[in-house]
Amino acid sequence: MSAQWNEYYQKILNQPHRPNVENAVNLLKLESKVALDIGCGIGRDSHFLLEQGFNVHAFDSHEDAVKTCLTRFEGHKCFSISQCCFTEFDYPQCSLVIANASLFFCPDEGFEQVWTKIDSALQPGGIFCGDFLGVKDSWVASEMHPNITALTKKEVESLFEDYELIALNERDEDGTTVVGSPKHWHMFSVTARKR
Repeated sequence: MSAQWNEYYQKILNQPHRPNVENAVNLLKLESKVALDIGCGIGRDSHFLLEQGFNVHAFDSHEDAVKTCLTRFEGHKCFSISQCCFTEFDYPQCSLVIANASLFFCPDEGFEQVWTKIDSALQPGGIFCGDFLGVKDSWVASEMHPNITALTKKEVESLFEDYELIALNERDEDGTTVVGSPKHWHMFSVTARKR
């Protein structure tokens, strides 16, 4: 598994931040600039957030990702990172939550607890920006990803009952992963403002 993640990290090393993160920053009306980068990988979104003047609290469960971030942001006073899983992280109060291509790696039995922590950490008026795996995705019930969380559209929408849903985009198509493996993608990308 580690070799597979290393290949993925090498492929995305020089990629810019994701467009939905920039959009989320532009939507934020709160003066507080504290962001959580959940499953931050090698820090491509954290890098952009730091450039925008955010204090960034990040975590990832993969040692190589954390090491890359520690090197990349060495000496940056506005960046902190932990190597831990979703259920272990201490979610600080924040105005922005970024969870791009990460939350579905939270084991199903811990997801509800983790979502409660994320929701509690996000201030009213704060922005959530992230992805959820759909039930038709080929990773669901795959041996490579035995313990992930997949949701229906209705289940995703129910997470955001106390939010203004700004965008909910569904991707349901055959494609490939970043490393070129064939895959059926079923994902929901959400941007929402907490009421």
